[in-house]
Amino acid sequence: MFFMLALITGGFFKIGLFFYATVLGLSHVFKLKNPSPLVFSIGLVVLFYSLSIAQNYFEHVYEGLKIIPLTLHLPFQIVIPALLLVIAFLRNRKKVQSVPVKNTAENS
Repeated sequence: MFFMLALITGGFFKIGLFFYATVLGLSHVFKLKNPSPLVFSIGLVVLFYSLSIAQNYFEHVYEGLKIIPLTLHLPFQIVIPALLLVIAFLRNRKKVQSVPVKNTAENS
């Protein structure tokens, strides 16, 4: 009983924190001083999306084990970080080549 209570409470706070971060992030992106108008519209999007993504528990587990790792985890955990690493390497390589190196032995 305590495990289920902790699981439900933890899920509630996790969803609440993600929702809060989404509202604040979108208000920052759209440069809104008051993020209150976004709360209802984002809440409706989350509600309808959660109802349409999986009709039952078994479909939810199937999507979480078979579809999500290929469509979300692979790009966000491997492809995008690898591309950012290559871009950062190329940008820093150009900066290192253009900076002149001073010889401290000649100055003393």
